[in-house]
Formats: sequence, C-alpha cells, structure tokens
Amino acid sequence: MKLNNLSFKVQIRLSIFSLVVLTLALVFSYNLITSYGYQKNSFLNESKIEAGLVANHAIAPILFLDKEGLESSLDDLKHNSTILQVQVFLEDGSLFGEYKKKNYYRKIHGKIDKIRESWFVKNDMKTENSLNANSFVVKEPLVLNDEYYGVLYLERDVNSLSQFLEKALKDMFTFSLILLYVMGFIIYKVSNQLISPILELSDSLEYLSKTKDYSTRLEYKPSNEIGKLYDSFNILMESVRSNQEELHTFTLELESRVEERTLKLVESLNTLKKAQTQLVESEKMASLGALVSGVAHEVNTPLGNAITGSSIIKQETAELLQSMHNGTMKKSYLEDTLNSLNETARLLLKSVNSAASLIRSFKKISVDQSIEDKRKFDIVEYTDEVVKTFNSKLKQIPVKVIIDSPQTLMIYSYPGVFAQLINNLIQNAIIHAFEFKKDNAIINIKLSLDNNIFKFSFEDNGAGMNESIKKKAFDPFVTTKRNAGGTGLGLNIAYNLVTQKLKGTLELQTQEGKGSKFTIYIPV
Repeated sequence: MKLNNLSFKVQIRLSIFSLVVLTLALVFSYNLITSYGYQKNSFLNESKIEAGLVANHAIAPILFLDKEGLESSLDDLKHNSTILQVQVFLEDGSLFGEYKKKNYYRKIHGKIDKIRESWFVKNDMKTENSLNANSFVVKEPLVLNDEYYGVLYLERDVNSLSQFLEKALKDMFTFSLILLYVMGFIIYKVSNQLISPILELSDSLEYLSKTKDYSTRLEYKPSNEIGKLYDSFNILMESVRSNQEELHTFTLELESRVEERTLKLVESLNTLKKAQTQLVESEKMASLGALVSGVAHEVNTPLGNAITGSSIIKQETAELLQSMHNGTMKKSYLEDTLNSLNETARLLLKSVNSAASLIRSFKKISVDQSIEDKRKFDIVEYTDEVVKTFNSKLKQIPVKVIIDSPQTLMIYSYPGVFAQLINNLIQNAIIHAFEFKKDNAIINIKLSLDNNIFKFSFEDNGAGMNESIKKKAFDPFVTTKRNAGGTGLGLNIAYNLVTQKLKGTLELQTQEGKGSKFTIYIPV
C-alpha cells in the first residue's frame, strides 16, 4: 500500500514513529558497538596480563629444567575457569610443559620452528594474539634480561564476550520495546491534539463540497494558527452564503430574461424559416419562369417558319387553281409548283416537329419539377432536353455545351430534382461564369455510372471564384450580383437538393480566372 493512500493522521503518526525508531536504532547500535568494543579490549588486555603472569612464573622452572615445578605452577590455573589451556615451548621448539582444562582436547601447536621463533624474538618482542569465535590465543615470549628462553601459548574462553553481547542485546531490546510503547502513546496523544482540528476542517470542506450547505460554522477556542484558519473558514462561508443569495436572485432574473429572449428568438427564427421557404419557392418559380421564357423563344422560330410555309403553300395553291380554271396551265408550271409545295410542306413539317419536341421537353421538365416523383429515366436524354430549353440564352453569349456520356444511362431517381439541379448550374454559369466572356465559352457535362454511384460533372471555362467566395459558395444568400437581382440561393438550392433529396455529395473545384467544376456523386 502506498503511503499517499493512507489518511493524513496515519501518515503523520507513521512518519514520527519511523523517525523515532530510526533514531533509537542508530543510538542503540552506536552504544552496542562502543560497549562491545570496550568489553573486547578489556578482555584482550586481561588475557595479555594473565599470559605475562604465567610466563613470569614459568621462567624459573625453565632455567632449572624443573618440569614438575612448571606443571605444579600450571596446575594452579585450574581455579581460573576462563583459561582453556597453556603450552610452554623451549627455545629449540620442544614442548616443555602444558596445562589443559578438563575434557578440553583442542591442540594449539605442534613442534615450533626454532628459526621462526628466533626471528620472532629478535624482530618483535611483543605479544602475538589470535581471536576466533570460541577462544582467544595469546602468544607470549619467555624472556629474562633480554635472553630468549622459549614461548608460551595461553588460550582463553571467549564465552564471557558472547554472554556480554547477548545480555546487551536483550537489555537493549527490552528497553527499546518499553521506549517505543511510551513514544507511540505520546505520538498518539500529541497527533490527536494537533491533527484533529485539521481533520475536522477537512471533513467540513468535504461535506460542503457534497451538500453545498454554506451555513456550516466551526468552533476552535485556542488563538493559534489553526484558530486563525478556523476564523478564516467561517468568514469565507459567510461571504459565500451572502454571494449565493445574490447569485440566486441574479440567476432568477437571468432565467427570466433568457426565457423572454428565447421566445423572441424562436419567433424570429420561425419568421426567417418562412421567409427562406418563400425565397426558395420564388427561386424555383423564377427558374421555371426562365424555362418558360426560353422555351417560348425557341418555339417562336419553328412556329414562325410554319406560318411562313403555310402562307407560301396557300399562295402557290391559289395560283395553281387559278391557272387550271383559266386553262393556261402548262406541264412545266405544274411540275415547278408541285416541287415548291413539296419543299415548303417538308420545311413546314420540320418546323412543327421541332416546336412539338420543344413543347414535349418543356412539359416533361415542368411536370417533373412540380411533382418530384421518383421514376426510372434516361439521364443522358433528360440532360439533353434540359439543356435545349436554354438554347436561346446560351446562343446570346454564345456558349457551346458538350455532353460526354454513354448513349443511354438509365437510373431510378427524381428527374425533377435533376432538372432543377442542371437548371441552377446553367443559370449560375450564364450569370457569373460567362458575364464578360464573349468567345470560346464552353460547358462540359460528363455523366457516368460506376458501382451504383452516379457521377455528374459540370465544368465551365468562365471567370471562376476566389478563395473567399469559394468558401461561402453554397451558403444561402451569398451572391456577387446583389445589385443585379441575384438572390444567392441558386447554389444553395443545388447543394441541398444533392445532399438532402438525393443523399449525395457535391464538390467544388475552382480558381479565379480558370473556371469552375462541380462534381456530384449520387447513390442510385
């Protein structure tokens, strides 16, 4: 568990307790090390002194080669329980006498190297020691008046050191437990006294964050830093409560104003929607009016030709009848008149058929635009019929329209929507793209069907659009011909027809001075 996940009180107690434990461990460790060192040095010095005393008592028997005297002297060591054994070696390295504690069989040395012992005496007359886990061995030279007579080995039991260390550890552990208990109790009491007010303040803040009850007040009598913190909390709560009342009053007023403004905005929005609907319908009717005007203009030419032809036929027929009644008719005259009547009848029939074709196209397109039913139709033929209704306007610029498509392309969709769409794009090109272009004006229309996606491309080589106009081209009421009667709804209606009615996408590629290209993708 991470320390940060614990409560603040537990963290404080653990931190203080850990500091106390660390301090006690350092103090007791230092005390144990120094005490054991002192005890160890005392033991070593005592061992050296005992070895020196035994060595002094052993010199006289060695001088007189009195083994019995040496053994009697060494036998007195049995009263010293710490001495395990003593061995006395002569100068030549032979064992002269020894003492061993009862049932103790450890061997200190065998035969001593005389040369090494001679070197030891000549170069270092000090005692040589050896301490291990069970015993301490003192090597003491036997010297009298700077004369070397041999060496003495004394081995002492080190259990006293172990016992001292064990007792010291036990006492230290007992004292530590008592001290830690006392310190833990003190830390508990002190932490409660110091931290409880802070925790109470924390709980109050948590309660406030949940209930928003700013009437809460806290009491703390001591005038210390915590008391000042409590006073600041109470002042803050009083200020918040006052502000809350003011905020509540202001909120009620604001809600009332917002509700009033919302009603006005809803009314304005409804008015705008109605106006937009009327403008869209007006734009559609204007497109239909332009269609009627174009068709009427186109029909006038073949109908005029038909009237002229019928007048010629009437005149030629009257003259032929007159000649026949007068009896002046000649074969050549009859033949020329009949040829003339035949040619005039052919031209008359052609003009009437052309007018009839235009009227049929107009009827089909106008009905489709008003009914907006879904049906199966040839989009190539339909596009050509819509373009024909603009022949009079296209000739005025003039504009060449190229339709690149298969011979037939049957789709199931809304023909009226396509008529409105093509109508708006052609109107946009005539009004904007070719306003100042009087030669080599071209519109390329490409139709294709791939994987049930109908692609319609409408491209002109007119004026194009700058980036500012391009970004807003499909927005409603955006037009560069406001003063010339433009409504800014043509491309917006086209965009809505494609995206909403036909569930397709409309893309615009344009560059100022280099024309515009509208690409439409429609699932069919």
